[in-house]
Amino acid sequence: MIEYKAFEMHSHTFHSDGTFSVESLCQACKVRELDGVALTDHNTMSGWEEITPALEEQTLPVIRGIEWTTFYGHMLVIGADRYVDWRLATPENIDRFTEAISAANGAVGIAHPFSLGSPFCTGCHWEFRVKEWKNIHYVEVWSGPFPLFEPYNEPGFQMWTDLLNQGHRLAASCGIDWHENDLEENHHMPVTCLGVENGEVSTRTAREALRAGRVYVTGGPALDFQIEQSGKRHGLGAAVNSGAATLLWGVDQTARTSQWNSFGLIPRRVAFIQNGGEVLSIELSGQEKEKGQTAYELWPGWIRLELYGDYQGRADQLLGFTSPIYVEKD
Repeated sequence: MIEYKAFEMHSHTFHSDGTFSVESLCQACKVRELDGVALTDHNTMSGWEEITPALEEQTLPVIRGIEWTTFYGHMLVIGADRYVDWRLATPENIDRFTEAISAANGAVGIAHPFSLGSPFCTGCHWEFRVKEWKNIHYVEVWSGPFPLFEPYNEPGFQMWTDLLNQGHRLAASCGIDWHENDLEENHHMPVTCLGVENGEVSTRTAREALRAGRVYVTGGPALDFQIEQSGKRHGLGAAVNSGAATLLWGVDQTARTSQWNSFGLIPRRVAFIQNGGEVLSIELSGQEKEKGQTAYELWPGWIRLELYGDYQGRADQLLGFTSPIYVEKD
């Protein structure tokens, strides 16, 4: 059984350029009502030594990761079985390295692809020339506190959509790139929700969820999107056939409400996006928990759910979205 859990997927400690200790990071994530946190220090795994069973029992599970930090882009590597050296990666040979990470069972994510580069942040802007996208599992399309305030998130979101339209299968994540416990009350923290086996939060289950595309991002309510076809339900990251199907959706406003309900976030509608275009919009009634289903004729490509509503006085803002379900020609 797959159960979705809330994660911060991009964080740093004083083992690289953060001010958190591993323990203080975990404590801060517990306060934010997270189920897990990915420790992704720059080019080092030394912080892993501080992850103890006692710490995880007192706070929350920590996902082992690393942020490859190069002159040509940053890359999140989650749960690899062995270390893959980043130092010789170049824009032209990056496929060789992502293939090695994938062979080591790691999940590979592009971090903040449109972040400002030099001279503001050398190497933060993605410049690797990927040819084998099968070895990239997700794109961090929302970076920082709630992404409405980050201008480089819109092109990152569009990059992901364009890659899907080119036939590549990638999930999407968010991460506030947390370096220190400086989030003020007016800083809203979105989360990446991963569909983990039997609700188990571990490095293994998080890695497998990322690789399988069982991922959605939300600034508030929990989301659900499945497709029923020929009596069987298919979740995020799965593939279905073109033709007749039933779209199943859900919005749960009781999830982690203390973390977002003071920001004027009001869900108003869910939209279904197929191959980059909105094909269906359903107005919400305002109930705490809503779900529905509708018959729909699918065509080849992909389809995802997006949540829209009010945010701090602005209407029809993107509040959350799922990774796709893929549609194959019948």
